[in-house]
Amino acid sequence: MATEDARYRQSTQFRLWSFTPSHLATLREKTNTLARTHLANRLRASDPPVDPIPDFLTPAEEYKILNHFTLEMLRAAPYCNLPTDIQATAAVFLRRFYVTNSVMTYPPQELIKTCLFFGCKAEGYFVRVQKLADTFPNTTGEMILAAEYVLCQGIRFAFDVRHPYRGLEGAIMELRRLGDFDNDRINQAHKRARDILKFSPLVTDVYFHYTPSQIMYAALAIADEPLVQRLMRGAFAGQGEQAKEKIWGIIENCKAVLEKEPPEKMATYWVDAESTKAAKMLRRKLTKCRDPDRVDLVALQKARREQAAQKPKGKEDTKPDDKIFGNGVNDERESKRRKVAPIADPFGPPLGA
Repeated sequence: MATEDARYRQSTQFRLWSFTPSHLATLREKTNTLARTHLANRLRASDPPVDPIPDFLTPAEEYKILNHFTLEMLRAAPYCNLPTDIQATAAVFLRRFYVTNSVMTYPPQELIKTCLFFGCKAEGYFVRVQKLADTFPNTTGEMILAAEYVLCQGIRFAFDVRHPYRGLEGAIMELRRLGDFDNDRINQAHKRARDILKFSPLVTDVYFHYTPSQIMYAALAIADEPLVQRLMRGAFAGQGEQAKEKIWGIIENCKAVLEKEPPEKMATYWVDAESTKAAKMLRRKLTKCRDPDRVDLVALQKARREQAAQKPKGKEDTKPDDKIFGNGVNDERESKRRKVAPIADPFGPPLGA
């Protein structure tokens, strides 16, 4: 039977959406450069031409806007009565999408609604699109569905998202079984770690850099580090200190990232004058440099459908029956001689390859 680590390495989360920090930064810079070039050419070719060309967002500014709309999504999700797993899956979809798509190209205020709806689908949670649309002002079901296929393309049809929540429940059960700590202390650490996991990983890049178990241990270490040390002693018993120290170093790095975005920020962000002022300035700048062809995704989708409907149909290629069904003479021999081409990875090569 394959180990949990081996199964995770076969997942699309590891194969398609795991990057080093430098690789992820390079991908975002490339996305920003391509968007700036495309928009500049598009605006110059418009009638009348746009002059001067607006000041485009930098990769750092795009990242700040992405975090802002991730917070917007997490604030809206409870009003939709969506479970924690779905909120997390939707946030991961949003962050994956904007690795290879720019916020200047596709409007994030529309994508967050589509991500919430598609997160329900991915997690097997049925909700009517109109019910979700009624939660948001000036939103229709058609607006939510307009970006659905674009979202699927952007996340490379990788709908499986592995979260650290179940791992945390398993760790808490093991701590209670060991009996080295009193239940009150374990319960407090459990609650604090779960609060961290429901927020901090979703507004940082840890899902791209660490496994779900590493994220879980990092959150639990923030809540109560001795509990994690006790679990590590049991897990690495007989394996030597070197292996244990290597894993602990990874957990410490993940912990440092999570500590930059504590769950308390969810409440303070919206009342902090400096944060709201910075967000408003970035949103105003985004409004001036958006792709005019993709501002209205519903109209874009309708235009593409009309364009597809107007394409002339090719001539029907009529073939005799024996070419389609076989003539029964040499079919068996030909089928044995026929070679099957190897199947390529249906998800495509790694990003940046």
